[in-house]
Amino acid sequence: MLRRATLLLCLLPGAALAQTGTTGTTTALVSTQSIADLANRVDCATSATTSIWTISSSVTPVVANGDKWRLAAVSQATGCSTNGGSTGAPVGILDVVATGVTQTVTGVLVASMASAAGVTNCTQATDVTINLCVYYLPGGLTANWQLASSNITFRFQLAIPPPPVVSGSTPGDTQLGITVGAGTVTTDYQAATGVTYTVSCTPAAGGSTSTGGPGNAGTIVCGGLTNSIPYVATATGRSQAGNLGPVSAAFGPDSSTTPLPFLNFWQIYKSQDGVEPGGCSTGGAAVLGPALALLGLVAVRRRRS
Repeated sequence: MLRRATLLLCLLPGAALAQTGTTGTTTALVSTQSIADLANRVDCATSATTSIWTISSSVTPVVANGDKWRLAAVSQATGCSTNGGSTGAPVGILDVVATGVTQTVTGVLVASMASAAGVTNCTQATDVTINLCVYYLPGGLTANWQLASSNITFRFQLAIPPPPVVSGSTPGDTQLGITVGAGTVTTDYQAATGVTYTVSCTPAAGGSTSTGGPGNAGTIVCGGLTNSIPYVATATGRSQAGNLGPVSAAFGPDSSTTPLPFLNFWQIYKSQDGVEPGGCSTGGAAVLGPALALLGLVAVRRRRS
């Protein structure tokens, strides 16, 4: 029926195709992201990053007629145009031959999406949400165009997280458990949700840096360290879309940022003046087993306090 109506209107001079209330959905997955409809600062600014649009519409295109989809991006204030008719279709960023009511379109430049929607500053402190629009062009022509998918939101996450806070460290055997907390949001650093953290541990006297994470706020383990050497610990936050924030203030070096060698139970027992020869064959050792275990636990806690 839609095709018949279109052909009829094409034969009537001055006739316009009224908006039929067609609805549809569109998602755009950026090549550098794992979440649809999300991009970061780099995606916004570079011409190398592309997205995949997945279109679903109630309009049934006729492939033999050369029908097309016109992909467009607009600001939320503008919104998708809804008044289809004989006038020219809204400006788009890409026209593609329509192959069905659902279709995947690859290679859509993210920078073009930003530019078309008026996102001119990819390093601003606040996020920008835009609308994705898909228009139906019968026969590939702009006359009698129709909105096929409307006002689907896409977010340019441009905010970056504030410098995190390293508030403590727990030494272990060749590792440190670094306590990381979220930083204070300011006008310059506004990314506060979905932030993950990476810790870095560098020998105070110089040497190779080891890292741990990414992880949520709390304790993040920095492994592969050298025992009995003090380290300096720092942390950085990364937003949900991948914007890296500034480095935290340094923590250490002190005793809490110095990894400790692990002593086995027998070494701990002997270091506490234990006199049993050890082994399971001696009655005394068997009787003293629970007490020795408790002594070892107390000794471990004392070494780490």
